Amino acid sequence: MALLTTVRNFPVTRALIWAVLAIPALVGIFWDEVLLAGPIIALVAAFQHLLGYFPGFVVAYVVFCLLWMVIGFFFFTLWLRIEPWIKKVLRIKEKEQTSSDEQKKTWRTRLVLRAAHVAKILGALVAMVILGPTLGWPAFKLLGYTKREVYILTVIAAWIFGGIWVPIYGLGAWGEGLNRLV
Repeated sequence: MALLTTVRNFPVTRALIWAVLAIPALVGIFWDEVLLAGPIIALVAAFQHLLGYFPGFVVAYVVFCLLWMVIGFFFFTLWLRIEPWIKKVLRIKEKEQTSSDEQKKTWRTRLVLRAAHVAKILGALVAMVILGPTLGWPAFKLLGYTKREVYILTVIAAWIFGGIWVPIYGLGAWGEGLNRLV
């Protein structure tokens, strides 16, 4: 209580709101470690025990990527089934998109459109690395990709996400790490 009374211009409600918002973040970090690192470590250990060190690692990588791809497809397909109902309940109307061909394209317009396209690709790549195939599809949709493109990006995201996180967790993020592979 003394801390809250000594700090001026910092309302108690703001501190409580930040504390409440920090809880999901901490729970998310915990569940990320449980739901991501645990299965990777178990898969790599099991397949290395059965098949040997390097072949077991490769099989664990492939199995992990395929599993996460299927989970990503499941969540995205589920969302496609639920989304129309949610839009109907919340009375959200689709925005009409105007064609960019109607506008005169100057060199500045073309430059901005090219930069926007590069930013869209970089945003999709960041979503693939951080969110993976399971949670990346909302970012892909927000970036403006079509349903077909989101499915393709989910496949690509599975292999990129697995290529980053399986070696880190499977070979020991806190131990010898990637040195064990060499």
